[in-house]
Amino acid sequence: MRIKIILLCLLAHLSWAQKTIGIVNISVANIRTEAREGAEMSTQALLGTPVQLLEKASTKNWYRVQLPDHYQGWVEGSTIIRMDSVEFQAYRKSGTELIITAPFSKVYQFPSSKSEIISELVQHNRLMAIRKKIGFWEIRMADGVIGYVSLKDVEDYSTWKQSNSGPTENRILQSAHQLMGIPYLWGGTSIKGMDCSGFTKLVFQSNGWIIPRDASQQAREGILVDSLRNWENLKPGDLLFFGEKRPDGTYKVVHVGLWEGRNAYIHAADRTRRASMDPQSKDFDAYNLNRYLFTKRINAISKEVQKID
Repeated sequence: MRIKIILLCLLAHLSWAQKTIGIVNISVANIRTEAREGAEMSTQALLGTPVQLLEKASTKNWYRVQLPDHYQGWVEGSTIIRMDSVEFQAYRKSGTELIITAPFSKVYQFPSSKSEIISELVQHNRLMAIRKKIGFWEIRMADGVIGYVSLKDVEDYSTWKQSNSGPTENRILQSAHQLMGIPYLWGGTSIKGMDCSGFTKLVFQSNGWIIPRDASQQAREGILVDSLRNWENLKPGDLLFFGEKRPDGTYKVVHVGLWEGRNAYIHAADRTRRASMDPQSKDFDAYNLNRYLFTKRINAISKEVQKID
């Protein structure tokens, strides 16, 4: 009996060692700092996102994962579908990849909005399409479940990438304005809720670029365009960083916003909203003006700024 148990354990370990890729299989998966539901949420991953499985919790169905932006954390095992490299390649070739472009959508059991809902969807979720029905795409989830998504809510992913190959001032502002009013959520990076750096990350993601997750990481990217409150030097899409200046000249970044123009920026606070550097404006934000550090412009691909895959 003991030998049998040992063999079963070895087989389980071998299976885990081979399946090192996970595909997020719910609209928004919460990534936590520890392998437990009550742990702090550090970020999120959207449906269809491939993650690298680094470690399995010893006594729980939780996995430590690395996201495409290199961020790491723990995810509950039932929210991902584990695959080996062969299964992953077969999945990627199983149909036409779609991206959800509507703020919210649904996967239905049949090609009818009156049929049972299999899964909710949010903007930037990705699915594999099989064929078109009248008004719907027939899709396959990562777990093999077949469903239907409205044609009007999706776009061919390759086409979407070509038309969103990099940020421009107009596209950046359009993406930011679409996220106005969404509630603040610590660790959030989706249209359901976002924190300050989750907001800026999602704006750039909407324009085909993956930037680092946290405000302190984003502050290390791009070129410095201001540290003296010369707002005329800023362009729409520049990132403003706020925090604490230390006596030794160093600083601690704790907040980020996105420059809109006309002395205003957009940021996620209690909700995603506009703020102003102009004391005469109704949106004047004296608190953040007093802790303003500098502005950076992310204008090129680098080691930590990647084109979306």
